[in-house]
Amino acid sequence: MEKTNGGLELDITTNTTFDNDDIKETIVNYGKNFSAIEKYLRESTSSPNNLAVGQMIEKGKIIWNENPVIGSYVGWVNIREGKHAPSWKPNVNYTVGQEIKATPDNGNIYRCVTAGKSMVNSPTFLQSEGVEFYDAIGNKWFPNYNYKVNDVIFPTNGSKLYYYICETEGLTGENEPVWSSVVTGTTVIDKSVVWRKEATVKWKQVGISSEFRPFGKVE
Repeated sequence: MEKTNGGLELDITTNTTFDNDDIKETIVNYGKNFSAIEKYLRESTSSPNNLAVGQMIEKGKIIWNENPVIGSYVGWVNIREGKHAPSWKPNVNYTVGQEIKATPDNGNIYRCVTAGKSMVNSPTFLQSEGVEFYDAIGNKWFPNYNYKVNDVIFPTNGSKLYYYICETEGLTGENEPVWSSVVTGTTVIDKSVVWRKEATVKWKQVGISSEFRPFGKVE
C-alpha cells in the first residue's frame, strides 16, 4: 500500500511486487483460458478419422472441417466420450495391438490380439469386456457343394485359426483338402473351386469408443 502526496492510499503493483501479486495470477489464468479456447475453436481436420488412434475424446468436442464445400458439413461433434479408433474394414491385414471400433457401431473399441486378415463381411462383435473372439463368419467345408466367390469356409475339425475364401466358384470334391499343407496367403484347388487361405483375426473388447457425427450441412 502506497500513499500519494494528497494522502490517498492506493494499491499499486510495481515490478518488484508483481510476482507476489494476485493480479499476476489472474492474468496468467486468463492467458491459459484464452489459449485453451483458441485451440478448441481452431482445431480442424479433413476427417475425424485423422485424429490420433487411442486419443480420449470428451463428449461435445467439436472438430471443424478445414475444407468445407457445398454438400459437405462445417464440422463434427463427438456424441460419446471414449477412445478414438478407425472403424473395422474388410480385407485388411491387422497386426497385434491395432485398435478399431465396431462396424456397425456398437459403442466399443476392440484390440487385435491375433494378427490376420479381416473377412469380407463384418463379424459379430461381442460386447463383454475382455472376451476374445474370431473375426469369423462362415460354415464348415462340405463335399460336392457349389460355392460362390467370397463364400467363406472353415475346416471340418472346427478350427477357426484360418479361414478359406472362395476365389473361383465351382463344385467341391468328395474329399476335404489337406488344409495344413496350404501356405497362408496362397490358394488350393478343390476340384473346380479355388480357395485362398488367410489367418483369422482375433479381437478383444477393451473400452468405449468415441462417435463423431457431422453437423451444419453447407447448402
